[in-house]
Amino acid sequence: RLLANSAMDFDDLLMVTVDMLKTNPDVLAHYQNRFKHILVDEFQDTNKAQNELVLLLGKEHQNVCVVGDSDQCLLPDTEVATPSGTKRIEDVEVGDEVLGTGGSGVVTGAAVSQVRSSIYVGPVYSISVEGRTLRGTPHHIVLADLALKPDQYVVYLMQRGDMGYRIGLTSAIRSDSLGNKQVGVRVRVNQEHADKVWILRVCETRAEAGFWEAWFAATYGLPTAVFHDCGRGLLMDQPWLDRLFDELNTEGNAKQLMEDLDLHPDYPHHRPQNGVRRQSVNLTMFSDRRGGDTVGYHRMQWCSNRQDIAARLAAAGFAVRPSKHASVRVETSRKSYPEALGEAERLARVGGLEIQRRAQIRNRIYVFTPLSHLRPGMRVLVDREGEAVEAEVERVEIEQYQGPVYDLEVERLHTYVADGVVAHNSVYKFRGADIRNILEFEEAFPAATLVVLEQNYRSSQTILDAANAVIANNLMRKPKALWTEQVGGELIERYFAEDEHDEGRWLVQEVHRLHDEGYRWGDVAVFYRTNAQSRVVEEELVRAEVPYRVIGGTRFYERREVKDALAYLRALVNPTDEVSLKRIVNVPKRGVGDTSLGRIDAWAASHGVTFAEAVDHAEEAGVHGRALTGIRELRSTTAPVWCSRPFSPAPATPRSWKPRDRSRPRGGWRTWPSWLAWPGSTRRSRSSWKRSAWSPTRTS
Repeated sequence: RLLANSAMDFDDLLMVTVDMLKTNPDVLAHYQNRFKHILVDEFQDTNKAQNELVLLLGKEHQNVCVVGDSDQCLLPDTEVATPSGTKRIEDVEVGDEVLGTGGSGVVTGAAVSQVRSSIYVGPVYSISVEGRTLRGTPHHIVLADLALKPDQYVVYLMQRGDMGYRIGLTSAIRSDSLGNKQVGVRVRVNQEHADKVWILRVCETRAEAGFWEAWFAATYGLPTAVFHDCGRGLLMDQPWLDRLFDELNTEGNAKQLMEDLDLHPDYPHHRPQNGVRRQSVNLTMFSDRRGGDTVGYHRMQWCSNRQDIAARLAAAGFAVRPSKHASVRVETSRKSYPEALGEAERLARVGGLEIQRRAQIRNRIYVFTPLSHLRPGMRVLVDREGEAVEAEVERVEIEQYQGPVYDLEVERLHTYVADGVVAHNSVYKFRGADIRNILEFEEAFPAATLVVLEQNYRSSQTILDAANAVIANNLMRKPKALWTEQVGGELIERYFAEDEHDEGRWLVQEVHRLHDEGYRWGDVAVFYRTNAQSRVVEEELVRAEVPYRVIGGTRFYERREVKDALAYLRALVNPTDEVSLKRIVNVPKRGVGDTSLGRIDAWAASHGVTFAEAVDHAEEAGVHGRALTGIRELRSTTAPVWCSRPFSPAPATPRSWKPRDRSRPRGGWRTWPSWLAWPGSTRRSRSSWKRSAWSPTRTS
């Protein structure tokens, strides 16, 4: 659908741009010369493609400034297993030998190649297993199995690419379509044709699960309705389901939920192997046990019947081979895990795939699982008398922590035993973010200077102390550790309000008090975090007849008239942009209603053409009267631009492109599909076209 609309999603924009720069030296040189200085904020959250883009553009002038955090994973008193006993992780040095596992199930030794440390402020997760307790930052990785008990219930967050997110509940164990007992969320994902699922809570009773399902749905504005009605006989049939998920902001609401619960978007508790919308490449540590070595090779594997993906992979140089049941596969192994990961990331970029990271210990598969994703009843690997064996998670607790944290890179194994639990290396919370980008920045730019930013210049110490005291009790946020030289400061006055209206009344009373003391109205300001908070305050100010102004207000690019203007530009440049074209149909008002648009949509679908092409056949589609006149007004506005240049959907990867010489106009376009030669339309001058085009009304 994106290709049909000549559009790309965010991942496509990154991958195509990187590929274009790599394959077109003249284009790369042009932009290296244009961007002589580069600043990247939140660099720890960049993925591999974004990092490549930075390195490519910054290579010529070496003027790159990156800002980022390097939070690690485990607390300083974590006991790391070594051949001679345990050692606190803060005392481990490069070259020390530590114990981990390499796939055979035997706990073996390997050298530490890197020790990383930083200061961390925020929640840490404590995992209790067989009397052992491992404490670490939310996204520290362990190897886990999604094992639950049959008498339990699960509340989950489910995602489907073409619909959005929903909340649901299910039995922990239930039968699939063949009658086999499976983990409940896996069965539900298959039934809903979903792409990912995260377990929010494991409950002991159906009533408890029902409570938490309703609580999450109400708190975060996420529906509990299913994704499809096929064969279910639901009163809310598919058109209503589609409308529900279309009108709710499930993406934004789910993102907030995941941030609050420290859920990592790249590590769902389950994703199907080959979904229709988003397929996966399996990257499995130690799964190639050639030669019987205790440390296996690392296998990258993709298998599917998607010939379009196979063609892209083959064109990129991957060895695509036939497989069973008319499918194809790509499969290779690497002795080095970083090499295997790099190859998997390249395959994922080319094929539009996601990476499923896991490990094979003996003959069982364990998925990479952040500490914050563990739930009681799940199973992790522990060191028991020199063997990596399964053990049940008994408790998961959250506490606040401020201080140093550590992580290790272990040669060959990439695992180590921490407080008795087999652990992997840390990851970051945003999609595809790679810790190595910030850690290896100095390798890419050897002359780089490191500046640590810890001082706060905005607030007094009084404000910082109060803020830190509040944040320390909030388990769902990730505050920064800041200090200031601005000692003292005015004392903070605290008022306990019953609700937002009580708060608004108190604020107005304070404003009146200050005004009575001689301050002007304009000397007083009320700050709030979100625009939604201003409504109640404004109502109270109006009631008290206090003059006020809202500073900031709606952001410029979120104003309706600006969005309309941008939609016009997008539709003029790209006639197949259906979303933009539909937005401008009634801007200004042309009397074209939803019924008329629906008829044009239906005509386009039945004739296999785009919405823009169907606009020319509005009368054939059943559009009459004022609506037909409005459609003709729209096409008379857009025709001069569309007729002046050809258009075809952009290729997936442009192979030949040069920056346009801006000293001369674009020329040479002479043809355009015949459907744009509308009856009675003529080529007008630029000035007459400008007069007929819509001009946004200025608003205050």
